[in-house]
Amino acid sequence: MPFSALLESRIETCKNPVCFGLDPVLSLIPAEAGSPEDKIRKFYFDILEEFLRRNITPAVAKPNSAYYECVSIGAMQVLAEIIATYRREGMLVILDAKRGDIGKSSEAYSKAAFDVYGANAVTVNPLMGSDSVKPFLREENGIYVLLRTSNKGSGDFQTPELVKTVAKKILEWDNGGVGAVVGATNTCDIAEIANFFSKQKKEIPFLIPGVSIPGVPGGQGGDAREVINALREGGFKRNIHVLNSSSGLSYAWQASGKPGDYASACADALERLAETL
Repeated sequence: MPFSALLESRIETCKNPVCFGLDPVLSLIPAEAGSPEDKIRKFYFDILEEFLRRNITPAVAKPNSAYYECVSIGAMQVLAEIIATYRREGMLVILDAKRGDIGKSSEAYSKAAFDVYGANAVTVNPLMGSDSVKPFLREENGIYVLLRTSNKGSGDFQTPELVKTVAKKILEWDNGGVGAVVGATNTCDIAEIANFFSKQKKEIPFLIPGVSIPGVPGGQGGDAREVINALREGGFKRNIHVLNSSSGLSYAWQASGKPGDYASACADALERLAETL
């Protein structure tokens, strides 16, 4: 089954399009455990346990590999454990690694993401062109190509012309599993890009980072309802698009100031975001 079909089925099953960003920041993790690796493991496993207890899970989990790599080699093993455990409970997992290199190196990165870490999908930087992207294309896996991001320096290169060029390449590469990363903070861009694909009679899965949760610190200010409206305005109809919250979910405990309730606070925030959507 192509990745886009897996995604649609998963969103239908869990009844929400939430993507949970699992980006560990040790200073914000109140889990009581010995080593940094144990703290990360306990933190995200406790949260998963609370999700399951309440019978609500996000459609997708998205760990950013950099947050594990900067802790230790052992934390990278924890990353693999987290991916395997969240997948076992039904969630699709996107490894946010933004890979892209010459062909042979991309082949190695592809094996790492899918065969070593066991992710369902990976984020890819298309700047080096087709030969750097094609090694990631597998029938059963997905890739999310950076298309329009919302970081401060995005305008340095992401002109409307470049965005359109990359969008055309995404259509060329698409095998049923190619999606696009489009930031949540500018809904006009979301609608415009969705409209471009709709005119080509294609609906490409969007990974939309930067969504904020009302009353919870974190996020980049993207309004979830406005994002959904922009997708519909652009002509998108399928439930294959996921909205990501990382710190807003992981560190929702900051809103109450009760670090001991981190798992419960995360589940509360997930419920709130799911209801919003």
